[in-house]
Order: sequence, then C-alpha cells, then structure tokens
Amino acid sequence: MPLLIWLGLAIFLSGAVAHPGAQSDGVNLNKPADFQIWRKIALVTYKGVDAYRRELDSAGIKSGDAADEILGRPAFSYGAIKTDVELVLVSAADLGLETESSLAGVYKRARQVGLELCPAEVGPQLRLDYRNQPLGEALEIAMEPVATYSGAPTILTLVNWGTGLALISRDGRSESMVPPTSRFVFALPTSGLLKAMRDDPQIVPISSE
Repeated sequence: MPLLIWLGLAIFLSGAVAHPGAQSDGVNLNKPADFQIWRKIALVTYKGVDAYRRELDSAGIKSGDAADEILGRPAFSYGAIKTDVELVLVSAADLGLETESSLAGVYKRARQVGLELCPAEVGPQLRLDYRNQPLGEALEIAMEPVATYSGAPTILTLVNWGTGLALISRDGRSESMVPPTSRFVFALPTSGLLKAMRDDPQIVPISSE
C-alpha cells in the first residue's frame, strides 16, 4: 500500500511539473504558443492606395465605403520594401476566450501567446491573394484601427457572402464586443520589422489593458 501511494504521488507531481504555466483557460501565457502558418503574403506588391484600388476594381472585388476610405487615410501606411509576412488564423475561442470579449481583450490575449498585429497593408493585399475564400466566411484583420474622416476607429474584414468577394470595415473601438467564434488574421513576429511598419502617430491605438 505505501508503494501504491508513492507511485500515485509521483504521477501527480510529474503532471504538475509538465504544465507549470498552464492557465485555467488552457492557454500557456509563459511562452509563445506554436501556431501553424496559414498563409504567407508579400507586401508592397502594389505601390500605394491608388494601385490597390485599381487592382481590387480590376478583380471585381467590392470595397465598403469605410474600408475604401481608410485605405486612403494618411494613417494607413504602405511599405516601401517588399516584405514577406507569415499569417495565422485563429478564433477568439482558440485564444482561450470562450465568452464574448472586447476587441482590446482579443488583441491582449493574442500578444500574450506570441502573436502580433498585422501591418494595415495586409488587409488589401490578402484580399487580392485570397480568391478562394469559402462562401459565408468573414475574417477580421487584426490591425491597429485607422480613423475614418468622421473619427471612427476602423479595421478591415474580408468576406464572401455570396455576392462576390469584398473588403469591408469593422468597428475598431477598444470596447467593441467580439463573439468567441470570430476569426482573426494575426501575424507571426518578424524581428521587429512588423512593429516598425505599423508605427504611425496618426493611427488610433487600441489599449492592451
């Protein structure tokens, strides 16, 4: 009997040691998680807003009014050097958020597990690349929001609702609520380059608190 008790204790302790950073929601916040690359895209394939608008129009891809507006805002930056960006696709639930959460909460959790926000240019470039989007799918681009002319913080969404591919807008306020089923495109870290591409004092930041 003492031997059985000792074996049981050893098994219990080995299990505890194997998961030192485990949280109650199943997300290990002590180190970056391993994410499968969903797609890799090259930015600066097109030079600036006019080139993107021409390509979207030529491809028959619709743009919502607010989405098209922020593409031309000064805070919507376009890179100068061709850059490969590795993207991952995760839902809020995949990040451990099993109930409705704020957009700021989703971004905070993503950063905790090692993901980064995308440069804004990922939105139009991915829309042009992702031509085989399944019917009914909507993907939010995890990016710093850009203010419209009226001052509304806005991010981009890729949709296929049966009337053709489209690039539309989404409420980018920190407090806007996100259901756990919402799926986001995040970027994998690239030696600080993505942060440099995102930095712009005119971008409306989302609080990570």
